[in-house]
Amino acid sequence: MSDFIASPTMEEFMLSDAYVRVLGGPIGSGKSVACCHELMRWATTQAPNADGIRKTRFLIVRNTADQLRSTTFKTIIDWFPPEIYGRYKATEKTLFYTLRLPDNTVVQTEWMMIALDTPDDVRKALSLEATGLWGNECRELHPDVVDGLLMRVNRYPSMKDGGATRPGAIFDTNMPNEDTWWERKMENPPKNWSVHLQPPAVIPIDVYREKYRKEPPEDTLIESTDEIIYCVDPAHDNYDNLAKDYYPNTGEGKTEDFIRVYLRCQYGRALGGLPVFDKTFNVDRHMAADLRPVDSPNYPLCIGLDFGRQPAAVIGQLTPNGQVIIVGEVVADNMGMEKFCKTALKPYLYEHFPQFSYYIAPDPAGFHKTQLGEHSPAQFLISQGFKLVRPVTNDPEIRIQAVERLLLDGVDTMPRFLINPNAAPITTQGLKGKYRWKTNKHGEMMQTREPIKNEWSHPMDALQYLALVIDGGHLGRATRRGSRPVVRKSAAGWT
Repeated sequence: MSDFIASPTMEEFMLSDAYVRVLGGPIGSGKSVACCHELMRWATTQAPNADGIRKTRFLIVRNTADQLRSTTFKTIIDWFPPEIYGRYKATEKTLFYTLRLPDNTVVQTEWMMIALDTPDDVRKALSLEATGLWGNECRELHPDVVDGLLMRVNRYPSMKDGGATRPGAIFDTNMPNEDTWWERKMENPPKNWSVHLQPPAVIPIDVYREKYRKEPPEDTLIESTDEIIYCVDPAHDNYDNLAKDYYPNTGEGKTEDFIRVYLRCQYGRALGGLPVFDKTFNVDRHMAADLRPVDSPNYPLCIGLDFGRQPAAVIGQLTPNGQVIIVGEVVADNMGMEKFCKTALKPYLYEHFPQFSYYIAPDPAGFHKTQLGEHSPAQFLISQGFKLVRPVTNDPEIRIQAVERLLLDGVDTMPRFLINPNAAPITTQGLKGKYRWKTNKHGEMMQTREPIKNEWSHPMDALQYLALVIDGGHLGRATRRGSRPVVRKSAAGWT
């Protein structure tokens, strides 16, 4: 058997019990090799029939015959040569492998390779019966074909041989573009899917310095067409099996879009407006999955809150070392503020942060009587026991600048802004690129810059109110223990 050793990401992918498993990563990261070995491992886990034979059949699909022949098939036979492990029947484009296990049972597995570049190929694929499926470079596979192929697994072996012990599908891919079927599946996977993303092969030079506390070797540096400097991260998968100049030579002089997809394991840019935080948010620098707030009465939570029928709350904290961390979010659709507060926000805070004190930085428009008859949303929140601090403005440009200042600032050698992507996934998606500038009918940036209103804009507005309060220096005045809620009055009432 081969001497393949799985990386932590590959191991997690291979051992997942999800029905559909997706492995995403940079080029050269060993994704296809991991899938080859997973098929063989998968075949050995099939329960033997009455004759002691473990029967499996796997469909291996790629978008075109040329890709299948020059890449997928080549990788398979490189690791599992037919002359050693079985035989290859060219007329059927099928590998037949036979192995005897230590328990004296025999593995008999068929690997059928199918290109999908003609309607006949697709019809053939959708008529076969298999144990499982491997979709190689799956971002190129049409969603309708994928759905059809998933109906062909769990069909072999027949029930007289015990049926499939472990049916399902595996897919590997470089990262798809934003706003595609594959991106939506990977960002919000169905409950029987699991998605496993490999570490980036290259990282920005400032991230390298923060991570390793030293300068990167000169021969690992890469400069993009936008004059951004990256360097190879030795923590990437398959580091020991690649030439050390592979990524520097591959990435040098390439566009940011190329580097995002093929070297950094990030989604490609969608058509349309540029991401609002395109130049300031950095996934390597600003995300930390293990973030937890500091439990101290002197460091309350700040809740940025956007009103409307799609209310959103983003929960953060100014920590003792001066960092601003985002540790939660609550987002709803078609819900008034009173219901949102009572059925969503309060239960979330009680469940996740029961011992914390907190205050709200709301949309300044909520201080006007517009949603709850004689009471403004701000008055309602006060009646529910919340302390409020009013952001100094509702100007989108100033709000966005407040977030950008946090993103660009540092604390010693650490970033000033961090977000937990598991606790605030929609806000994270907005920062990563879902929150975009509007374009005109020709797809050009508008002269007056204005973000698109979509499902990500509401938590992003909430984040901006939070940033205005923390960045504006209002924290201490608003949250002293025993202080009254901070609101403004005029002779006309609440303003």
